[in-house]
Amino acid sequence: MKLLKRLMLVYLSIAVLLVLLILWGVKLMEPFGPLRVTVVNETSADLVTVETSAVSSSGSSKHFYRQRIEAGQNARIRPELSLTGEGGVYQKFVFDGGETREAVVCGYTESLSGTATVTLRADGRIEVEQSCS
Repeated sequence: MKLLKRLMLVYLSIAVLLVLLILWGVKLMEPFGPLRVTVVNETSADLVTVETSAVSSSGSSKHFYRQRIEAGQNARIRPELSLTGEGGVYQKFVFDGGETREAVVCGYTESLSGTATVTLRADGRIEVEQSCS
């Protein structure tokens, strides 16, 4: 009986370690996956549209996120873009009252992969943290 309890404890420990290893592996591979942009709206106005563009010397592509991002909320966007060669990723934000702001999300990318967090501050600043490749 004691042996059975010990075996169950060992198997449970191995299962927990495997789950943690898988979660760590997913997090480790995140920069190599398709581009994901988190938009954090710290302003007092709702965002009605977020336009994401990939621009290169051979052309551009656009993705429109038209779900409202309320003041104080955030949204995770997986823009469907195409890019030939190297280029950059930009976003244009349209607020409820018609005001627009723009930001460089990834100043340089070849594969439209990685992550970025764009924070629109109440004082008008836009902060971008990115890990693009």
